[in-house]
Amino acid sequence: MSPQKGYEQYHLLGPDEEAANESPPHGNEKDFGHMRPEKRAQWRKFAATLIASLCLAVSFLLGLKLGGSKTGEAVSPYLKLGYTESSQLWWNTEYSDDKASESQLDKLWDAGIPWESGIIALDNEEARAMGLPESQPFPWDGRRKSIYIVNAHHILHCVRNIYISIQQYRTNKTQTINYPHILHCLDSLRVETMCTADDTLRYVPLNSAHGYRPGDGQPRKCRDWGKVQEFVEAHDPCYRYLNPGDKELSNLERFKFCPRDSPYLPKIRKYFGYGDDWMPEPQEGPRELDW
Repeated sequence: MSPQKGYEQYHLLGPDEEAANESPPHGNEKDFGHMRPEKRAQWRKFAATLIASLCLAVSFLLGLKLGGSKTGEAVSPYLKLGYTESSQLWWNTEYSDDKASESQLDKLWDAGIPWESGIIALDNEEARAMGLPESQPFPWDGRRKSIYIVNAHHILHCVRNIYISIQQYRTNKTQTINYPHILHCLDSLRVETMCTADDTLRYVPLNSAHGYRPGDGQPRKCRDWGKVQEFVEAHDPCYRYLNPGDKELSNLERFKFCPRDSPYLPKIRKYFGYGDDWMPEPQEGPRELDW
């Protein structure tokens, strides 16, 4: 049998074709040839359903594979956090509440942003496992640990700096953060915004007279900030930004705020010449703003 004849004998029937009677029956085809028309129609319907089911199954499996790779790309590179936390967009929060006093806002921005905790002491083996570059040694355990800065906390540091600079300008106070640093912070916000590329589409209220602003109440998904804080607190390097802007102060003075059960306190006492009963004072109250 020629290939052409074989093709003509086995090709699928079109919707308007009758059963193939032009070619002689071959093998088991005589069974189908003697089928009644209604039986042949049922068989064609069954075959079409089977093919459609197989196509759907393949599509489903491909979707799982592609969807899984997309989810993997959304997971953060080091703490492996996904967008799992339900949240809402709001035009204003407590940090921009127009009903709050200036003193209340200053307190929030000056002392309520946990940027310092983003400076961490990471075990060198853990850092290598994460593929991180070498970093400055941790002062009290330099052979085993190094200092790293969590990027999200650096951004918090920057938005805090910008607020402080604006408030000092508004109240005619001396600027404690220099212009190049503020410019760096603005540029960091630009870079991080474009890198994150949040594509949430904020709706525009139909009637702003009701007080709603673009995006108010709109659902969104976030990473779990609590997990980030758990990580940084587990890698606390005893750092507090003591005496902001003081360039004469040794940076080691800022790495001595360890908890009472810290194994590094004896080293700190010895280095600074403190007595055995010395304990670091908690950094509370105003830092760079008066409130």
